[in-house]
Amino acid sequence: MQTHATSKTPAQAARKSGAAPEVHPDMVRLAGVWKRYDDGRFVLQEIDLHVQRGEFVFITGPSGAGKTTLLSLLYGAEVSDRGQVFIAGRNITRLRRKELSHLRRGIGVVFQDFKLLPRRTVFENIAFCQRAIGVPAREASRRVYAVLKLVKLAEKRDLLPRFLSGGEQQRVAIARALVNRPPLLIADEPTGNLDPEMAREVMDIFASVNRMATTVVVATHDRSVIEYIASRTIRLEFGQVVRG
Repeated sequence: MQTHATSKTPAQAARKSGAAPEVHPDMVRLAGVWKRYDDGRFVLQEIDLHVQRGEFVFITGPSGAGKTTLLSLLYGAEVSDRGQVFIAGRNITRLRRKELSHLRRGIGVVFQDFKLLPRRTVFENIAFCQRAIGVPAREASRRVYAVLKLVKLAEKRDLLPRFLSGGEQQRVAIARALVNRPPLLIADEPTGNLDPEMAREVMDIFASVNRMATTVVVATHDRSVIEYIASRTIRLEFGQVVRG
């Protein structure tokens, strides 16, 4: 009797041989993405783009170009009307809520308005998300101190946000985004409320994180920030990619 070998996927073959499974080269990929406003107008139209693992990429364009909406699609805060959004090779438009929640643990997000808890200390603001996902207290503390050192705020760990400058508050927000050691960091206009010196400090942190193999995607309309880092830039206009 003749038998036929069962074909294996690359991941199955890798597990069988003891090799590491193949890692998808793109951290981010959008394919044919459209997104409407509630009034029916399109904010994004036929978006096709990719960001490789370990890249530092700017998303730029005028106000209303669709930058914030595009970033919201990347961490599942918005859902596209058409097209597919892939993070590390996974189609997040097809994930169940629990799967999407798990995926988000690998995505750090930094907002323009910081979104810190006003009645929690610097340490507590960062540790809060660790407790929420069940990280043991000792390990959570170790991680918090590590990211506080990275953003040079270890000595201010017991202060409330109102006692910090705008640049320091943004650095706390960055530490919070990094505490889970995400392979992808997304920042939406992170220097919009900062003076030029503080803006450069924030971008230096992003560049340092990127050198540790974290993929960084920053939405900004600040030309000086883009020139300071001098990295790949994707430009949006009227919801379409015109460069990148």
